[in-house]
Amino acid sequence: MKNFIPPFVALVICIAVIWKWTYGFSAFTVFSYTLRDAGTTPRSFPDIQLINQDSIVFHIKDKKKYTLVNFVYLNCPNVCHKVNNRLEEIYNKIDSNIVPSKLELVTVSFDLKNDNIKKIKNYRNHFSSNIQGWSFALPYQISQKDFDTYFKQVGIWAKAAPKSNVINHSIYLFLISPENKVIKVFDPAREDNATIINEVYTCLKS
Repeated sequence: MKNFIPPFVALVICIAVIWKWTYGFSAFTVFSYTLRDAGTTPRSFPDIQLINQDSIVFHIKDKKKYTLVNFVYLNCPNVCHKVNNRLEEIYNKIDSNIVPSKLELVTVSFDLKNDNIKKIKNYRNHFSSNIQGWSFALPYQISQKDFDTYFKQVGIWAKAAPKSNVINHSIYLFLISPENKVIKVFDPAREDNATIINEVYTCLKS
């Protein structure tokens, strides 16, 4: 019996440490941990100035409507463009009476070093020629340090790979309420378009 106690205690300690590090076994990747560390929903969506493809400076909190926000890395070799292609499908399937009167989409580039207004405008033009209620934007007048802090507050993890400098990052979609609260976070890697659209409709109705 005595020989059983030390390994049992060690097991309990290991489980306790893992429980703490994974927020009660709810975050097992750096992506999910960063999202969980930002806080549970509903929570305030952090605010910064953004500038869109038409050089208009705005704040998401000033829209006073539901906003579906995602962050894109334009030099991404793969996943970002797939997510925005998904967003285009979602955009086209949402009732036109909802977008843009009750809901807008905002895609924010987070590559402060390489992206500019011309680049995001050209990228936007790859999508539907008549986009209403979907802005492509850049952070405006913010340092890299402050933007990194903002990113953590949002719940997005991003880090450049040592050799290639390609930025690895999470791809969550954030549904922001008219009161500037994060009320829903979607993972397009695990949720299909129909599920996301139905959840958006449910939030808008409530």
